[in-house]
Amino acid sequence: MRKDYYSITDIALMTSLSTRTIRTYIKNGLLNGSKKDGAWVFSEEDIEKFFHEPFVIQGVKIKYESMVRDFMDNRHKSSNSVCFIFDYLISSIEEAEALCDKIIEQINLNNESSADYGKINFSFNYDDKINIVRIIITGEAETALKIIQKCLN
Repeated sequence: MRKDYYSITDIALMTSLSTRTIRTYIKNGLLNGSKKDGAWVFSEEDIEKFFHEPFVIQGVKIKYESMVRDFMDNRHKSSNSVCFIFDYLISSIEEAEALCDKIIEQINLNNESSADYGKINFSFNYDDKINIVRIIITGEAETALKIIQKCLN
């Protein structure tokens, strides 16, 4: 299901960057969008351009690497935790976007209906040169597994 627009929270989920960082990118002109009912919204084209900015590519890459490193370094977890890293061959950008939308939708549904809010970290990177999507999901094991099972079957 392709969305008409994406929120700051959606972009933060896709990149694992904070909403504060996303707002800074907006302020500095690296991410363009529009306001709808007082909230920032972004089209597919806005996001596509944003994800091709060299500064953003480098920042997201650092964040991806730190997600895995933070997971590995944290030995004092309060629940069973997992780190999933998936590389998927995708035939088109539309297929990549549909998968990303599906994962975001499941994370948002989980956050609305669960006390595990904020316990899932997600990053998504589509390399259009080789048609591979890399998905990284870390967090509470049972919740992450449910999201994976609903999205990747």
